[in-house]
Order: sequence, then C-alpha cells, then structure tokens
Amino acid sequence: MKCPKCKGRMYTEKFYDFVRSFEAWKCCSCGEVLDPTIMANRARNHNVYIG
Repeated sequence: MKCPKCKGRMYTEKFYDFVRSFEAWKCCSCGEVLDPTIMANRARNHNVYIG
C-alpha cells in the first residue's frame, strides 16, 4: 500500500489503547497512520465515497 500523503511504503502495525488493540497501516517515511475509523471520518468530512 502507498501512503496517500507522501506516496511512501506502508506496513501494518498493532496499536493498543486503554480498552482494545487494533491494526492500522503506518507509513515508513512520514509516519501517517490509517485505520478504517480514520478513513471513514476523513471520507465523511470530505464527502468522499469509500469502496
């Protein structure tokens, strides 16, 4: 997967919060983190349709 911000390479990483753990994509170059919640919120705010 390519980073939408810098077009760098992304990899999956496991993240932890107070209640649960989840996997998200993280960019090797700029550190951008994307998960389904982030992508849905961005689509809702920018009126973009996600697949």
